[in-house]
Amino acid sequence: MSLRREAGAPAVDAGPRWIHRRMIAIGAIAIGLLGALAVRAFAVQIDHHGHFVDLARRQHILTVEVPAPRGAIYDARGHEIAVTADIDSIYASPRDISDPGAAARAIAPILGDDAVALAKKLDGDGYFVWLERHVSSDLAGRVKKLGIEGIHITKEPRRYYPGGAIAGPVIGFADIDGKGLDGIELSLDDLLAGDKAEIPALRDAHGNVVLPASAGSATPGAQVTLTLDRFIQFVSERALMESVTANDAVAGCAVVLDVASGSVLAMANFPAYDSNNPGPGLSHRARNRAITDVYEVGSVMKVFTIAAALDAGVVTPDTEFDIHGGRFKYGGHVFHDSYHDEVLDVGGILKRSSNVGALQIADRLGKERLVTALRRYGFGKATGIELPGERAGVVRKPDDFGMLGLATLSFGYGMTATNLQVAAALAAVGNGGVYHAPRIIREVRAASGEVLYRSEPPARQIMSPGTAAMLLPMMKSVFDKGRDGGTARHVHIAGYVAGGKTGTAHKVDPKTGQYGDHLYLGSFAGLAPIDHPRIAVVVIIDEPRGDAYYGAQVAAPVFASIVPATLRYLGLPAEADAAADDADPDEADAPAAPPPKPPIIIGPAPGSAPREVLAASGKQVSVPDFSGLGMARAIALAHKAGLQIETSGTGRAVTQTPPPGHHTATRVRITFRPERESMSPPASGDEVP
Repeated sequence: MSLRREAGAPAVDAGPRWIHRRMIAIGAIAIGLLGALAVRAFAVQIDHHGHFVDLARRQHILTVEVPAPRGAIYDARGHEIAVTADIDSIYASPRDISDPGAAARAIAPILGDDAVALAKKLDGDGYFVWLERHVSSDLAGRVKKLGIEGIHITKEPRRYYPGGAIAGPVIGFADIDGKGLDGIELSLDDLLAGDKAEIPALRDAHGNVVLPASAGSATPGAQVTLTLDRFIQFVSERALMESVTANDAVAGCAVVLDVASGSVLAMANFPAYDSNNPGPGLSHRARNRAITDVYEVGSVMKVFTIAAALDAGVVTPDTEFDIHGGRFKYGGHVFHDSYHDEVLDVGGILKRSSNVGALQIADRLGKERLVTALRRYGFGKATGIELPGERAGVVRKPDDFGMLGLATLSFGYGMTATNLQVAAALAAVGNGGVYHAPRIIREVRAASGEVLYRSEPPARQIMSPGTAAMLLPMMKSVFDKGRDGGTARHVHIAGYVAGGKTGTAHKVDPKTGQYGDHLYLGSFAGLAPIDHPRIAVVVIIDEPRGDAYYGAQVAAPVFASIVPATLRYLGLPAEADAAADDADPDEADAPAAPPPKPPIIIGPAPGSAPREVLAASGKQVSVPDFSGLGMARAIALAHKAGLQIETSGTGRAVTQTPPPGHHTATRVRITFRPERESMSPPASGDEVP
């Protein structure tokens, strides 16, 4: 019997075949996935190994920069001028802050910030953002007490200036990151900054930085010792500020140099700024004007015109010149003096500040020798002091000017100089003609103690010792009292005998390009004690806008304040002080810098005389000639004549109404003016460059 499969019966191997095919498909997929994974693993571990290793390192390993402590700055006696101290700063790690809005609302009132703006800072995946830098410990403590995860307090170095505004524009300041931006902080920034350390560190799972236990440290910046003395600086700044303020001047500067070395003992400026907060001062254009501003300093330059002539042998101190009553025509131009001297020797020309005499000395010397001497004295080139922004000034070539330029150059016009240049040249006069380039850095030492820089400027003989010695008594005579005294006869140096030279110059009005009738520069340059000079002091008052504007009125009083305080501080005993005994009684009531005053009526009781200056009483009165008299003598003479006297100004009488003679007057009006130092103002018949 044969067996046959009935029609329609299912095949017995259908199920096993389907399972077999599915297993094959799954195996193929698995093999494909494993192959792709193998390829990817090969790519990650072989082809792109370096890239992913670097990525991992950047996620977990970082380099932390540790700032170096900025080097300290000290004055000549070791007092701290600029130091660095750690101070709290607040930062956030946004990725660790769960609720940026809530955190911002909690912190904003403490920091005084806007909560919305702060929330934007805190909302992100970053690891670091500053919230507030250099805050008080109290404020940092209040933020820390909030206990907000992701908000951190850290210490940062901050520059601090214990003296505040003392020597602000000279010291300069550093920004919040410790970079010097002005003054010594800028010029020595590379040395003061030190070398920061770069330390490898790890981030933990929360992104916190974990420093290794053996982390290195940064190299602190160098220590800088100045020649500047904090006390002398303070005295100079105070005296300068008082004069600038009292005379409503635009600005002022003063330099005090040690004659023997050229070291800067003080460099004062007003306006100035507090290095801890320089913004307000900078907004008033505070800067180190002693080196950044150049001036036509006026009659102070007569010292160097005379020095050049003495050195060349074309004059001696006793050489006399015809002054022509203070009015002299030269090269087609008329020059004037304030005094009406007929004959003056060289010393008298300096004492009386005669333009007529100075230009005749320059004429005898010649422009080539004068220019050569001025450049030898340091004018027309920068001194090289270790401060930023120093200007060189200008001394023109002899071929660039003629007789007029020679005349005006002899008394300080047609050339420009900085206060420091004048002080350095003057110090050489007090140092037997030996010039030291002025320096303000005494020494720079590395943190290791190694000396990196020491100020040792070379000395050079810029004028003969004999010339320097001859100039000293001439400068001393500028303080001579009496009617025939010097231009600084009203200035009193308490306890010491000094020498100097006043200067008053017109300034060019930048709007017109011409010399302004009311734009002045008052200056004074001097040495003390004059017999054995120890210090040179130069004071410049820029654009005094009160009634007083002559150098003897606005700058010499600053000199008179600085010198006694400085010399006493340096240990020099006071000298015999007989200045008061030499005072001219006519000048007793004439202050060096009188404040503006309304006319003063002196005489019979108010109401007993008519208000008019001229009264037709019918009685003839002999009115004296008051011209040239001081106020005290004029008052006495008016009383003797039975006259009331109405005065304005101070100094000596220059005009009177009515004029001398017999008049029906009961009152006389007299105008007094200080005997101004000679200069050529821009007026008809006068020549000013």
